Amino acid sequence: MEDANREPCLAYLEALLEKELAADAGSSSVERLSIALGVVELALTPRDQSKAAWPADLPATVEALAAAFDAFVAGLASSPALVGAAAAAAKVKVVADAVWSKLQKGYSKDLQHAQHVFNFAAALNGGVPGVKKQLDCAGVVTTVYSICQALSQRYPQHADLAAVRMQVSEDHCWLQLGAGQRETTIEVTTDTAAKRGLPVAPDAWRGWLYTGGHAVLCSPHQALAALVTSINPSVTGGKKGVDSEELQLAQKRMLEALLRRQPGALYPAALCALADLQEVWSQDELDAARDRGDAAAVAALLRRAPGDAQYLFERAIHLAAEASSSSGSSSVAAGGELAAAVAAPKQQANGSSQQAAADGTPAQPANGSSLPAAVDSENGGAANCSGGGARQWYVYSYISAFLARRAEFLASCAEAGLAADAGEQQQQQQPAGQLEEQVQQPHNDMQPAGQLEGQQPAAEQQQQAQQAGEQHPYRQQAMATYAQALQWAAKGGAVLSSYRFQPATDEQLFKDVEGMLDEVFKDGLTALAKRQPGGQLHQLHLFAALLRLWDGVCGLYAGKAKPQAWVALLLRLAKLFSPEARSTGADSVAAELASGPMQRVQRLWRDLAPLATIRQQFETADVEGGSTEGGSAPGERAAKRQRA
Repeated sequence: MEDANREPCLAYLEALLEKELAADAGSSSVERLSIALGVVELALTPRDQSKAAWPADLPATVEALAAAFDAFVAGLASSPALVGAAAAAAKVKVVADAVWSKLQKGYSKDLQHAQHVFNFAAALNGGVPGVKKQLDCAGVVTTVYSICQALSQRYPQHADLAAVRMQVSEDHCWLQLGAGQRETTIEVTTDTAAKRGLPVAPDAWRGWLYTGGHAVLCSPHQALAALVTSINPSVTGGKKGVDSEELQLAQKRMLEALLRRQPGALYPAALCALADLQEVWSQDELDAARDRGDAAAVAALLRRAPGDAQYLFERAIHLAAEASSSSGSSSVAAGGELAAAVAAPKQQANGSSQQAAADGTPAQPANGSSLPAAVDSENGGAANCSGGGARQWYVYSYISAFLARRAEFLASCAEAGLAADAGEQQQQQQPAGQLEEQVQQPHNDMQPAGQLEGQQPAAEQQQQAQQAGEQHPYRQQAMATYAQALQWAAKGGAVLSSYRFQPATDEQLFKDVEGMLDEVFKDGLTALAKRQPGGQLHQLHLFAALLRLWDGVCGLYAGKAKPQAWVALLLRLAKLFSPEARSTGADSVAAELASGPMQRVQRLWRDLAPLATIRQQFETADVEGGSTEGGSAPGERAAKRQRA
C-alpha cells in the first residue's frame, strides 16, 4: 500500500516515543503516544481494507484528542471525590470510577482495538462512528495510569499518584502503588463498582492469570514498551490471521527503536512481539527466494545472526527465567536488575556445544556478537542471563511455533530441490549444541524369496529414493529444527505444571495449549510419519518431548479431568511411534515425570495397552497424589470438569 502519509506518521510516532524515552521517570507520559497509536490502529484495520489509510494529519488529530483528555483531567483534579480522598489508593479508585462513568455499560472481553487512551479520549469527544465507547482490560489500565501520571505531574496536591505503576501478566494487567507488594495492588478493570479499587485477591497470585506472583512491574519506559507491544494488527471483524501489514510495519519500527534506545524496557512479551514481526518480514523474503530457486539467497537469509527472531525468542526465555528466579518480591522489578538479560553474554555466543548440551539450552550463534548491552538509565544496574524456573508460558509457545514453521520451510526447500551445498552452508551456521539427530530409517537386508540376483523391486527402489531425500541437507536440518521445537515445548510443560487450571480466568491459556498440541505436535508429527516406511516414527526424543509436555498438562489439570479432545489427540500421536520408540522414550524421561497419571501409565506406553486404562487415567480426575495448591487435595471429591 503506497501512502504519502506513511513516513510522516511513522516519523511522528517515533518522535513521540523518543521524547518520552528521553524524559526522566517523573515527567514521562503515555498519553500522547497511546492516543497516536490508537488513531493509527483504527485507521489501518477497517473491515474493508480498501479504506485503510494512514491519517492525513496525525499530529493535529492527536492534539485535539489530547486537549479533550487534558480537560477531563483538569476537571477531575478539583472534583470533591478526588480532593477528599485521603490515600493514593482511594484516589486511584476515584480515577477508575470516573473513567468507567464515561464508557458504555457492559464489558466486551474480546473487544478489538480498544486498548489505547485514544478510545477514551474519542469517547470524551462524542465517540467514533461505528466504534463502541468501551475499553478492554489494557485500555482501562492504560487510561487510568495515564490520568494518574497527568495528575501527579500537573497538580501538586496529587503528587502521591506518581507512585502508580502498571503491572502486566501474560493475559491481564492492573495497577501497583508500591515496589511490588501484593497488598498495594489495585484492580481497576472490573465493571462492578463495588469490586473496583480492591487489591488482587491473595489466592489469585498462585494462578496463571497473575503469573504466579511474578508479573512484570513496569517502569515508565516499560509502560511505553507495553503500549507498543499491545498494538493489534488484526483487521476488524476479519478472518483469523488477517493482519494489517502497514500496522505491523509501524509496530516493528517502534519496537526496534526501543531496542536501540532502551533495550532494558523490552520485557519478555515485547521481545516476543519483535521476534514475531521479524519472522514475518524474513519469511516473505525466504519464500520468494525459494520460489525462484535462489539457493544462495535462501542460505544467506537462513544464516543465524544476533538479533534475529530465534535469538530474541531465546532472550525472552532467559529474561522470563531470570524474572521468575528473583526472590524477595512478588513481581518483577523493572529496569537494571534485568536489563542485561536482553543481551547475550559473549561467552555464551562462543560457548562449547558440550555446555549447551549439558544444560539443554540452545547455545547462541557462533558467528556473531551479543545484542548491545542493556543498562537501564533509571536504575543503572545489569543482570546476567542465567536460567531458572520460568513462570511464563507464552515464551515457550512462541519459540516452539516459530521453529515448527521454520522446519516446515526447510522441508519445502528439500522438496523444491534447492542445491545441497546451500543446505550444508546453512547447517554450518547453526549454533553449537543444537539438536542434529537424523531421521532413523529401519532397514532390512533380507532379500525376498524368489528375487533374482541383481534385480531390485520397485518398492525397494522407492524406499531408496525416499532415503536419499531424507539425506538432503535441508531435510536433515528440518528434522533438527523440529526436534528443537518439541524440546522447547517440553520445557514449557514445566511452566504448565506450576499452575492449576481455572476455567473462569484461563481461557487464553487453554486456547494456546490446544494450539500447541494441534499445530506443533499433531501437524508436525503427522507430516513426519507420512515420510517414514510403514508410517511409523522411530525418534524416541520426539516421543519423550510429547510426554514431558503432557506431564505439564497433567500438572495443570491436577485434581481435574483432562480435556477429552486432548486425551484423544495424545493417544493418536502416540500410535504414530513404534513400540520401541514409545518404550525407550518413556524410560528416558521417567525420572522427570512428576504427575500421578503419567507415573501410573509409565509401563503401558510400549503396547498402548490396556488402552482403556491409559484413557481412564487421563479422562478422570486424578485426586490421588494431586497437589493441594489450587487443585483438589488428596482424597477430596474431584471437581466437575469444566472447559473454558
